[in-house]
Amino acid sequence: MRKALFFLTLLIALAACGKGDKPDKKEMYKLASSLTKLASAVESTVRYKKPPKGISDKELLKLATNHDPKLLSPFKKYTVKVSQQNRHGIVLVCTGNGKRGLLEDAGCSTAMDKHLWKGSASCKFTLKAEDVCRR
Repeated sequence: MRKALFFLTLLIALAACGKGDKPDKKEMYKLASSLTKLASAVESTVRYKKPPKGISDKELLKLATNHDPKLLSPFKKYTVKVSQQNRHGIVLVCTGNGKRGLLEDAGCSTAMDKHLWKGSASCKFTLKAEDVCRR
């Protein structure tokens, strides 16, 4: 009886751990909607305001959202990275610990580009501006 109870408890604990690995689908789609707006703001800043070379991700995000700081609100518990490529901005959202990629979007396109959370992507950029931002 003790062994059965032990294994049942162990099975429940393992099932609970597995569920935590997969981000919540509803939350990710809502975050994706917010990301398209943030990525557009970053794109506009990189393209037209010409931020200084070597600007940090945090400083670039602040510069891009000066007109509407609430654009950053949905991302408080996440790691957000920015890549500048050929005067285009790409934004990557990762887990809070910065280990897993969740969403990636180039501000030059209207649609959300990559839902990395559906797989097991690391927190690294996968998009290339020349592939996404056609002139």
